[in-house]
Amino acid sequence: MIADARKLLERLERLGPALGARASLDPSRARAPLPVVLAERLMEGGAARRRAFAEGLADVVGVLVEDFPDNIFWDLDYLACCLWKAGGPDEMHAFAGRVVALCRGFGNKSELRFRYAHDFLFGYDWARWVAREPGERAGIGPFDPAFLDYLETRLQELRDLISDHDAKYGPLEGREFRNPFSFRREPRDEARLHQELAREELIPVKAWRLDGERRWDLPFTELRAEVAERLGLAREDGS
Repeated sequence: MIADARKLLERLERLGPALGARASLDPSRARAPLPVVLAERLMEGGAARRRAFAEGLADVVGVLVEDFPDNIFWDLDYLACCLWKAGGPDEMHAFAGRVVALCRGFGNKSELRFRYAHDFLFGYDWARWVAREPGERAGIGPFDPAFLDYLETRLQELRDLISDHDAKYGPLEGREFRNPFSFRREPRDEARLHQELAREELIPVKAWRLDGERRWDLPFTELRAEVAERLGLAREDGS
């Protein structure tokens, strides 16, 4: 039993070094936990569920490493917990597959070329979506099927905008990353901004908690832009 469990975790162990410094927005810890540590905390019960979970988490971490190699904050606690609670092996595989496909669609190998997974992991996209129709969406979590449905639809919408040479979401030049925001998102700027947002309790989803404490009832997108401006991170081109 112990040997089998270790074999399931080998791939997660190998992925650990690829996460670099494993920065965390949790002020109580110096680093985000290794994926293998998260798995060890959550896995219990039958062998089929444990295997599906280990495989699914490895798939998710792997795609984050490959498609968001510059990602800074690696608080995957809540995402891992949602994977574990997705259901049986089939449900876990389906959940992981959807997350992987979304990361492929938004990541650095796609025409969208976003640099970080932070907006997804820490709930900025989710909070904005809920705030549009809170009466119907307030009970839907950032990794629940209904929100993943929205992200899949949004991904195709953005692809269409790129094809149409939209002013905001048009094709990119060379190897630049997409930044539709009013503030700079170079690594040093991104780290400084989100550390300050965490200090000010302006992170929609506390992804470093297994329970994923979350809130949507503040204008997080606007507040993030205001904090960025206060920190001197506004883009000089104004776009």
